[in-house]
Amino acid sequence: MDVEAARAMALKRFKADEYDHFGRPAYRLAPKKPGGKPGRTFMTLWPEEGHVVLMLDQDLQARLLEEDTAAFRPHPSKWGQKGATIAELGKLGSKALEAAMALAYEHAGR
Repeated sequence: MDVEAARAMALKRFKADEYDHFGRPAYRLAPKKPGGKPGRTFMTLWPEEGHVVLMLDQDLQARLLEEDTAAFRPHPSKWGQKGATIAELGKLGSKALEAAMALAYEHAGR
């Protein structure tokens, strides 16, 4: 996977709203109704670093870490302790990223 493919997946497959989050593209659920409040963020793209940060909880994070320790790691912050997870795009195929992104998307919708 690469940065552009990850971006396209977020926009097309998950119909996410893209916005600027501290200088990085981030993706959130669309408003539930036209003109409504935007949904929660489920992913931030770090183009220069070649990874995404998925907003998960600790249980979902643990699940991904068990599946692939080379591709996933906790974000090195307090957010990471709460479930924010780095997914290395160069170490993931499209199906694996789509599955991980779906976890974050569904978690944001709860």
